[in-house]
Amino acid sequence: MNLQIEVISVFAADGTITPLRFRMEDEAHCLQTVIISQVVCATPIQYAGIDAIQYLCKAHTDDRERLFELRFTVRTHRWTLFRVVY
Repeated sequence: MNLQIEVISVFAADGTITPLRFRMEDEAHCLQTVIISQVVCATPIQYAGIDAIQYLCKAHTDDRERLFELRFTVRTHRWTLFRVVY
């Protein structure tokens, strides 16, 4: 998938980042807002030599729970929706 998305997140005093909701463009080119109900885990990773933080987030869309994998690229400060797990 690897789509760039808009994210509203909270930065704690210790530097941790917690995503709250994100907005993406669907197939009909309409913006869809997804409210994150739970951040399952946040893991620092290196993806192709680039430092990033991987987030597994639960959210309710289309009347069902989904698990999204979001990635925050540390150097560029960009968010991507990497994949929808289920």
